[in-house]
Amino acid sequence: MILSQITTFAKNFKRARMLKNIFNTLFTKFTFAGVNFVILMIVSHALGSQGKGEQAIISFNVYISMLILTLIGNSTLIYLTPRKSFSSLFFPSLIWIVICSLIITLFVGWEPKIIVLIAFFGAFSEINYYTLMGKERIASANNVKLIICLTNLLIMGGLFLLNRFNDVMFYVYSVLIAHFLGFLYGFIALRKEYFKLKIPTTKQLIKNFKLLFSLGFVKQIGSIAQTYNYRLAFYVLAMYHSKSLVGVYSNACSIGEAVMLFGTSLALVQYSKLSNTNNKQTSINLTLKLTRANAIFTFVALLVLCLLPNSVWVFMFGKGFEDVGYIIRLLSVGIMLLSCSSNFTQYFASKGNFTIAMFASIVGLVVTLVLCFALIPKYNIVGAALAACVSYSVTFVIELIYFLLWKRKNY
Repeated sequence: MILSQITTFAKNFKRARMLKNIFNTLFTKFTFAGVNFVILMIVSHALGSQGKGEQAIISFNVYISMLILTLIGNSTLIYLTPRKSFSSLFFPSLIWIVICSLIITLFVGWEPKIIVLIAFFGAFSEINYYTLMGKERIASANNVKLIICLTNLLIMGGLFLLNRFNDVMFYVYSVLIAHFLGFLYGFIALRKEYFKLKIPTTKQLIKNFKLLFSLGFVKQIGSIAQTYNYRLAFYVLAMYHSKSLVGVYSNACSIGEAVMLFGTSLALVQYSKLSNTNNKQTSINLTLKLTRANAIFTFVALLVLCLLPNSVWVFMFGKGFEDVGYIIRLLSVGIMLLSCSSNFTQYFASKGNFTIAMFASIVGLVVTLVLCFALIPKYNIVGAALAACVSYSVTFVIELIYFLLWKRKNY
């Protein structure tokens, strides 16, 4: 009787802890989305569609640089942190970041060097963030992201109110300061681990590097492919049309991705939770429940956005952004499916399998590449939206098929 009560209490405690982590992550993600939305409006009103297009391409270049620098220090750390010491994971990641940063800076000009510097601090912020997630210190991990976005908002908002925000480089410097402060907070949150760092032997370093690379390379190739699924259209639009159209399309994409934050928040907590459990049925059942919750929320959010008149988007972003609502409607089905696929992605990742998501993303990228060059020259941002929608749908279908096969195998 007593044992049964203790077991029930333990289960309820774990469930309550997971719900707390979910709500904390949701709060952080929605705060992040709200702040980014305000920044979106600030950049759009201050710089217009042309300047917004330039900012979108710079932001994408920063993100790609961060993906390269975190090739072995990415979200695989959530999976590895409960299984390995901090020293064994940190030093290979450190060496990779330093070497890649030095190599890149040798071949770029001054402004790209600033982007690399942003990516440098951003990469260490990511290491801290994913390590905290792996330790299930969800609140501290989320604070890393909050500090970055709030710092960015304070700087850019202040410049805007003072009528000084008239150049896209102000955005670049703001992001640099924000990522540095995010790194600093993560360092403080993990100070016990940092102060206990032990330099591994050469043999241990090589062994751990191989482990991180074998998992991280596959994971990051998938992330890079998926990122180009999101953003390849920016370059093609700029190539065939103008950065002004990039500005309009990027705002529509940002709104769509903000909708997916609910699903990615659930999926991230799901990843952290499943990485610390070996129960196959529990893992599958939790994934199905969170996918249903993700689908319901995403559908409702997209429905609201699709019903908004064009005047709302003009009010938010300024003249020249009238087509944002139309592009969101074209993207909506793809956004819905891609959001749901994030739960399958994290399920596979929690089992140490990063190949499936990589394969789905690469196939999606091939679809994006073909359709972008086929549709954008003639149909501009409409062609970009249609290409993205088809690509997102293909990615979802591939991951769904693999999940159903995995489910059948483990039941």
